[in-house]
Amino acid sequence: MPKSKKAAIYLNTYLVLLFAFLSLPMMIVVAVSFTSSSYTHFPPRGFSFRWFLAVFKEPTFVMGIYNSFRLACLTLIVANVLAVPAALAMVRHNIRFKGTLQSFFMSPLSLPMIVLGVGLLLFSSRIGLGLSFIVLLAGHVAITIPYIFTTVLGTYRGIEPNLEESSEILGATNFQTFRYVTVPLIKPGIIVGSIFAFIMSFDNVPLSIFLTGVRSVTLPVAVLVYLQDNFDPSVAALSTMQLFCIVVGLYILQKMYGLEKLSNLGG
Repeated sequence: MPKSKKAAIYLNTYLVLLFAFLSLPMMIVVAVSFTSSSYTHFPPRGFSFRWFLAVFKEPTFVMGIYNSFRLACLTLIVANVLAVPAALAMVRHNIRFKGTLQSFFMSPLSLPMIVLGVGLLLFSSRIGLGLSFIVLLAGHVAITIPYIFTTVLGTYRGIEPNLEESSEILGATNFQTFRYVTVPLIKPGIIVGSIFAFIMSFDNVPLSIFLTGVRSVTLPVAVLVYLQDNFDPSVAALSTMQLFCIVVGLYILQKMYGLEKLSNLGG
């Protein structure tokens, strides 16, 4: 057998084993979520949707889902408003200390979230805000800006300036050029960055656990609190629903833009 064919067989075998290793924990969680037993058990005993219904009967989960979804949506809006203009300015304008500014926008990725959470907690307490939703939103915006900034920066760098210059030559204003030329061209970068930002905000634990108050408990924090006194499959059912939403979202993106194209952004 040729060496190249052997290498291909070994590589494919390795990829299959790696995929199985990574997906097995998720498959176990999905299987447990459909059990009819009253406690978490694998292999599952019986088949039932009772724990999916139990998720929506638990006030802690319902409030957590609402708070996390609201927080993630507001985080996306604020992060895009701050990150997109910054990325555009970095590409098209000759700004002093450009490298320093880019490092500043990326700095939240190099700082442990626990440290950032403790710092924001101490700072908010000092200025009198305490555990408020505003502080939680500010923390989530800080950790999601780098994702949108990076993808939009990579997308905009690949766009020829002549396209925007032609629009202005034909009589379009700066706002019209931005709306009808720039935004459609950088839309894939915005979408990819927003997906990462939404996931980071919705599932964040290290930052949220320090900044959530009684009325702003997010879903991951609610799950941790619930698991302190309960060990039933409702958490597995909740995880299965989240996994289903992610799969559906990826399928929609594949149909609209193509995941291969989106995965090449930000480079």
